[in-house]
Amino acid sequence: MVFLSGAAPGDVVEAELTGEGRFERTRALRVVERGGTRVDPPCPIVDCCGGCPVQQISYQAQLAAKEELAADALERIGGFARGSYRLSSILPSPKQFHYRRRARMHRAAQGRWGFARKGAVSVEPVEDCLLFEPLLQDLADAVRAVDLRGATDLGLLAGDSKGTVDLRGDVKGAEKLLALPLVKGVTVAGRALGDPVIVDGPLPNGARLRLRPDTFAQANRSALPLLQSEVASELGESDRVLELFCGSGTLTLPLLRSRSVTAVERAGPSLTLLRRSADEAGLEVRLIAGDAAEVARGYTEPVDAVLLDPPRTGAAEVMPFLNAPRIVYVSCDGPTLARDARLLTERGYRLIRAAPLDLFPQTAHFEIVATFAKRP
Repeated sequence: MVFLSGAAPGDVVEAELTGEGRFERTRALRVVERGGTRVDPPCPIVDCCGGCPVQQISYQAQLAAKEELAADALERIGGFARGSYRLSSILPSPKQFHYRRRARMHRAAQGRWGFARKGAVSVEPVEDCLLFEPLLQDLADAVRAVDLRGATDLGLLAGDSKGTVDLRGDVKGAEKLLALPLVKGVTVAGRALGDPVIVDGPLPNGARLRLRPDTFAQANRSALPLLQSEVASELGESDRVLELFCGSGTLTLPLLRSRSVTAVERAGPSLTLLRRSADEAGLEVRLIAGDAAEVARGYTEPVDAVLLDPPRTGAAEVMPFLNAPRIVYVSCDGPTLARDARLLTERGYRLIRAAPLDLFPQTAHFEIVATFAKRP
């Protein structure tokens, strides 16, 4: 099997194959004949930077490929035959470019900042990124103009009018960033300088999501309402919800007032942000600080549904302890979702529906909301 990068469906290309091993990775050396899905990528460094490797594919073809990837992973890894569950059409992102509100850049040669090169461990310097929201680009420009000796990683998070910064490494001069008009606050190894909390606009129930640059945040806020709506819809009439891997409340907050939610997270700063958001809006939520698997194993209170949004590595360690009538699983990785879904079938669950959402245009990544029901 050959994994070919730099091509588009329908292209005729030249590529060099070594013939070694069962799986081989190579890239197109030359496009002999353009396929119907190929477009001219607007980024001048797309061949070097590994940030968005499918810019040469039309957006409609990207969506079709991601929908197929979701079905393939569930069938090949999970054992779910097509037609045995409902695969919804993929929901496109409202923005195809300039959609990222956050980014993490790495130090390249000569002190410049960029992203990992394609197929390499080195860093490609990046000045302008077509995936950045305008404010994120302005924030990156302002911060990179400051001498941040010792910093190896630069985390950026954009709000509505200002942004926040997270620095990693033996950093000197981080406090200088607070003099920048666009910088609201900075975090360095968990230590806060200024006010590093971004507060988003109110949700319909009055709650306002709070984020820090050193905690997880969904990058594509233009598509976030699609994800939140999908989750709420799939929970159906479930009133008592146990949420695992809740973070700072991206999926939790929209559910409050209409449901009784117990939210679990091991990252203390994220739980602190969620508590502030709920309290400010006068919303009730029970928070538990701890490991998701350990909490699930010892949780004895009745629940109607479990909601989980684990990291890319999945939640295999949690699966043996789930017994709710309904499970809504949000995943950013099809193969790990399929693996965990297979574990759920061994626990007596059936996959009802899988709904892919494109939160990452110009990349091969996407989200899937999968819904499972306990067999009678």
